[in-house]
Amino acid sequence: MYSKNMDKTNFDCETLVEEIYDLVKDIRDPELPQTLEQLDVVSESDISVKPFGDSLLISIQFTPTVPHCTLATLIGLCLRVKLEKCFQHKFKLDVNLKKGSHSTEEEVNKQINDKER
Repeated sequence: MYSKNMDKTNFDCETLVEEIYDLVKDIRDPELPQTLEQLDVVSESDISVKPFGDSLLISIQFTPTVPHCTLATLIGLCLRVKLEKCFQHKFKLDVNLKKGSHSTEEEVNKQINDKER
């Protein structure tokens, strides 16, 4: 995993994407016994890492199993918390629903990324 002492200019974004995916893919769905990977809720192609000022921007998009999923906010918050545990002070995190994947996408995205939560 990314070391807090590691120089940000000396890492491989693709490797970091793989490490993030390995971290979040095994989160279990709140209603089903499968993981988010098994349900195609998260995929490696929906994770990106880019330079962001003196830090990095980590973005992850996810697709709920149904467009009216009542637990989409919970899934997004689980992804956020899992990522923040490993990347808390060095990165800006954006966790969002994939565009067009949920009936209340804008509201859910706002809740997931609300700094007050």
